[in-house]
Amino acid sequence: MMKIYIDSNYPRPVLKILEDVHNLQKQKKYEIERWEDNEINENDLKDSIFLVVDFQKKGISIPIIKQSEEGYKTIVCRVMDEKIDRFEFAMTVLRVWPHIIEKSDSKDKLFSFNYGGKKLRGVKIKNE
Repeated sequence: MMKIYIDSNYPRPVLKILEDVHNLQKQKKYEIERWEDNEINENDLKDSIFLVVDFQKKGISIPIIKQSEEGYKTIVCRVMDEKIDRFEFAMTVLRVWPHIIEKSDSKDKLFSFNYGGKKLRGVKIKNE
């Protein structure tokens, strides 16, 4: 079963909606969990996705890139403004959710979508 760990910056009602949707699965393929510095078992890494919020104005923040380089499959919601409308945030996540599920089997490790957006994009990490 794939675990989807959701950053504590995601509003709790959004987490609840996603949990409720995935509780409708006949065969449980995905499990939603709130991620707040939880210890993740090394064996669970390959079968997990981490959803995080990034407030960096340009590009993706270094800690998130490092997380991806360490093998965490990471999906970043890029927020350009610190004021988030919780309804719009929920609608954004619900719009991209089918794409997140689709990419869960991808070998790529880093994807992003913009707050208010509709598309999930793969992110290439520049090697220095």
